Amino acid sequence: MKLIRIIIVALVVILLTAGAGFWYWTTTPQYSLEQIKDAVVEHNVSKFQMYFNADEVASSMVKDLMDSELRKPLGGEVLERFLSSGMVSESTIQHEVASGIANDIKMLVETGSFSAPGESLADKVSMAALDQRLGIRTLSLKQVKSIKVNGSTATVTMLLHNGKFNTDLEMLGEMQNKDNYWQATRIVNIVDCFKKLFELEKQNTKSPQSTQ
Repeated sequence: MKLIRIIIVALVVILLTAGAGFWYWTTTPQYSLEQIKDAVVEHNVSKFQMYFNADEVASSMVKDLMDSELRKPLGGEVLERFLSSGMVSESTIQHEVASGIANDIKMLVETGSFSAPGESLADKVSMAALDQRLGIRTLSLKQVKSIKVNGSTATVTMLLHNGKFNTDLEMLGEMQNKDNYWQATRIVNIVDCFKKLFELEKQNTKSPQSTQ
């Protein structure tokens, strides 16, 4: 009888320890990254949005790109004409573009594709338009190189592969601790990533194969 009690207690301890270990795993950035990947495969938008804040990522992405030298190739000339007319502010345009990109990201997760780009300013810098030029949908994760946690912020270094240009990109993502899980909120080096893709687009356009 005493042996049975010992066995039962041992089993309870093992189960509690395993449960605590699994709970801890679900509170790590690594677990949240796995959930993002699974959500994309499952086309589960609700699950995706829990671990990837598309609105916040898109907003910071647009601000960083519009404040950089990539403003012009991303439609900056059209933007300047809008601003000079006095009909709309830059913050309003950035909000409109960011909202469109966030919706594009959610649509990609839900359907596996983007809607066809239109003719508006927001459409010219939509994910669909950028996909046609830069092969956004051909990006795939090759490796998570490192995850560095500093307080409530985690910086994730990822190696991505762009199938359109057959090249690798190093992307830095930022995640925030939401108490029981981590959520992706920003692409830190988005300007560098797009700069490289635009350079590859330019090289591809000039290559002999592209003119055949």
